[in-house]
Amino acid sequence: MSAQQLDVRKSWRAIRRHRWIVAAAAAVGLLGGIAYGLAVPAMHTATSLVVLPPPAANDPAKTATAPGVQSIDTQVYIAGSEPVLKSAGQNVTPALPTEKVRDRVKVTAVTTDVIQIDAQGTTAQQSMQLANAVAEVYLVFVTTDQKLPGDLGKKTGARILEQATTARGGNMLVHLGIFGLLGALAGAVAGSIGVLVRVRGDRRLRLRDEIADSVGLPVLASVSSYRATDRSDWAYLLEHYQPTAVEAWSLRKTLHHLALDVRDGTPGTLTVLSLAGDDKALPLGPQLAALANSIGISAAIVIDGHQEPAGDPALTIHLVVVDRETPHLGDAEHTASTIVALSAGFVTAEQLARLAVAAAAQDRTIDGIVVTDPDPTDRTTGRVSAATRRAGSRLPTLLSGTARRIR
Repeated sequence: MSAQQLDVRKSWRAIRRHRWIVAAAAAVGLLGGIAYGLAVPAMHTATSLVVLPPPAANDPAKTATAPGVQSIDTQVYIAGSEPVLKSAGQNVTPALPTEKVRDRVKVTAVTTDVIQIDAQGTTAQQSMQLANAVAEVYLVFVTTDQKLPGDLGKKTGARILEQATTARGGNMLVHLGIFGLLGALAGAVAGSIGVLVRVRGDRRLRLRDEIADSVGLPVLASVSSYRATDRSDWAYLLEHYQPTAVEAWSLRKTLHHLALDVRDGTPGTLTVLSLAGDDKALPLGPQLAALANSIGISAAIVIDGHQEPAGDPALTIHLVVVDRETPHLGDAEHTASTIVALSAGFVTAEQLARLAVAAAAQDRTIDGIVVTDPDPTDRTTGRVSAATRRAGSRLPTLLSGTARRIR
């Protein structure tokens, strides 16, 4: 059962994550439904009632053959038979073929001696004509020896209880609304199925708990990425970056966790590892440096060891970008602390494990992970081990601020 719940939650997150695809499919379905509704005209429905004669009281011979004592199911069958429908179709203007009459007419038994005839038409007049024509022809068929189609002749015994004089339905707006809603629903279902098929083989890590569990490292913080596309963006990031209160607190907690916010004169060093192509994670190092400068800790950036910081900064942040498939740290300088910056949904567990192995090969300890642009549907923290989550009855979830277990 738990596995099914996880699958349902994962599927729901995937649909929410690709909600624009589902919405687009629903919009296409809506337009398709409206177009179909325009091609299929709104139908009006009219009803006529036929009452069968009561059984003869004094003539046993007539009682045995009178329509009123016959099975009502038999009378319904006769009223909906091909001879009756064919003749009725020829008695309306314009004439209708038998198959179309069969599709538009429905005969049911209201009581043991009353038959209801519902007929549809593209106009109210046509539906009333067809309902009355079927009733008239049925009466001829069961009360005379006339061959159908032909002269209606004189009817005896059975009679029309109520002629069709009004029609219901046929409202074009309601007609288009129904088909539009059905089309939108079908489109949304098709879009959701398409999304689930698409993400079925997607092994990229999106939840903080998934990221933390893949390499056994805690998620230190989650921040929004700064979109930097050219040199001027990077310069603005370093000089004018102003994080929101939530992001500033997350970045400051990261520095505090790494003991890099101590102002005792001891210079601190930090390596920020990121993967090539993960443009959302690359700005994390400059974001940390800008935050450190804003709280009075002079910080400088070193990019892949090719740029030496000027002066004597209190915090030096080394940015190291490695290949996603074959990560190699090269001659990157060892620092006091190392963290991994990655965006949600960018790497798989295999790729992240390769990065951890490459760091271990250089005797470098990774202190934690910072996730940029976390999945909006993610309510996990990435700070509780998988073993603890399995043992606990309630899991901490990310609501606002730091969620804690209440004992």
